Amino acid sequence: MNSKMDCRPWSRESKKKWQDSTIDRLKASKTVWPIPQIEQVFLPDFKIRSQINEYSFKSLELICNGVFGKVYKVKKLNSCGDLYAMKVLEKSLIVYENGVQQVKNEVQIQSLCGHHPFIVNCPFFWQNRNQLFIVSEYVGGGELLKLLQKYGPLPEELCRIYFAELVVIIDFLHNAGVIYRDIKPENILLDDNGHLQLIDFGLSKWLPQGCRTSTICGTTQYMAPEVLESEPYYSHAVDWWSAGVLLFQMFTNQYPPKSHDEINNMLENVSKGATDMVLKLMETNQQNRLKSFYQIKVQPFFHNFNFSDITLKKHKPNDLLKKLLEDSTQNNQALSHFEEFDE
Repeated sequence: MNSKMDCRPWSRESKKKWQDSTIDRLKASKTVWPIPQIEQVFLPDFKIRSQINEYSFKSLELICNGVFGKVYKVKKLNSCGDLYAMKVLEKSLIVYENGVQQVKNEVQIQSLCGHHPFIVNCPFFWQNRNQLFIVSEYVGGGELLKLLQKYGPLPEELCRIYFAELVVIIDFLHNAGVIYRDIKPENILLDDNGHLQLIDFGLSKWLPQGCRTSTICGTTQYMAPEVLESEPYYSHAVDWWSAGVLLFQMFTNQYPPKSHDEINNMLENVSKGATDMVLKLMETNQQNRLKSFYQIKVQPFFHNFNFSDITLKKHKPNDLLKKLLEDSTQNNQALSHFEEFDE
């Protein structure tokens, strides 16, 4: 029986593998070692061995602390000084908090959607034995929140541009089958020209249009009522509610009250079109809420507004802000001189 087995013809592929193994001592000595579970659970999204790793970067400063780790400003070595934001996450915390799928969704979504002009790209991500590393483009203009704290309430003309960019972002994500679930000014950075750059996809999820989900998550002040009240399921409409909260915040530098009458009163200094936009986005009944790009772009708030200019970045928010601030300063000085003369 053994002689028959020995005489059995080999396939061409098997024969080549055997010959290679006898010639190449390294190949012949290789053993298939088991991968530790703490590394296996994050595969295939986070590679174990990567040409780019933590030693490819120099840490410059700590940006912030997060739930699972820290974010650093880093410089890529052997480059022209390219700057990035490196998120370093502890695997043990992620596993303990059942966040494995969450971080997988984060890198999948951000790496696939990062080509959009208003979304921060995520070109590198990998793992070592104890940590995950997610490297994103560095955006140096600061958070939209900081701008609001410094200059808010913002002029309506500037709010219109910022909100238009946000509408384009949300529409793109929803069409890509993504629900974001954490729209807030802390998650929006500003580039050198003041354009929005969306970051932090930690609560995002793949969700095709028309489907619903049930996980309760987000930031309380921006969460839609159907999420806060733990309704069985909710849809992409929750992102449009959050956008309405943010628009109100840009107009007033405050969080919106619960009552539509109170919202209306607090928006007395903006146009009727702006007020209507906020109220229609913050409609408690999600069936009646504005929840698509096509519904939003035809509202009076965007009358004679060209969204093509937004995607082409023809507007320069920083230049507009500077001009509006200069006009405001001149008006205040004129008013001051008038008051002095009046006295």
